[in-house]
Amino acid sequence: MMPFKLLLDYYKECFSLIDCIHFNSDVTRQEYEKSLSINKDIGKVVTITHGGITDNRKVKSFSHDKLQIGFIGNYTPYKGLPLLKKVLSQITEGWNLNIWGCNRGKDTSEAITYYGKFSKNDLPMVYDSMDLLVVPSICKETFSLVTLEALSFGVPVLLSDNVGAQNIVREYAPEFIFHSKSELATILRKLINDKQPLKNYNEKICSLPWNHSMKEHAQKIIDDIYK
Repeated sequence: MMPFKLLLDYYKECFSLIDCIHFNSDVTRQEYEKSLSINKDIGKVVTITHGGITDNRKVKSFSHDKLQIGFIGNYTPYKGLPLLKKVLSQITEGWNLNIWGCNRGKDTSEAITYYGKFSKNDLPMVYDSMDLLVVPSICKETFSLVTLEALSFGVPVLLSDNVGAQNIVREYAPEFIFHSKSELATILRKLINDKQPLKNYNEKICSLPWNHSMKEHAQKIIDDIYK
């Protein structure tokens, strides 16, 4: 078995031969910079997308009696679902948590429902059901296409500072990036009592240019990296 240091040195040598590195987020770049010496002219941050994400933005009403919180993902702890549930358990009322991607069924809390997996055709229904998508990852996540997908339907996203897609969220509402469990709780309590920040967020999503098509992404790659 190769000693870890030799393996690390080998990878560092490989990276030294690269002329340009495309990072999909600042989070990714920061993690690589912990182990590699990367010149600012070599590493370029360009966020990503995919062909299935299109502009479906619309103005939302936020007229539900309770804050409709959405989570898309699985039970894996690093995705942050246990953290989100723990925070919400300390907020006794005013919210519903709708979980997509796991098994179907009710939770021990009547305010939490598991809706199971869904198809591409279900996307409008899934995002229409949410006032807010929470992406509470507790481990570093290089991007988060689900964040971009939610924004493409006009849905405000609240995410942890571990998530690379904060590069995009920062353009709309930097105050919707949380840095701790207590900060997540504080933000959710505020939104339960006042949905105006969500309306402002949604309006900004809908008013700013949508620059996340594959065509625009490819052009940005050409302009920022290959040129």
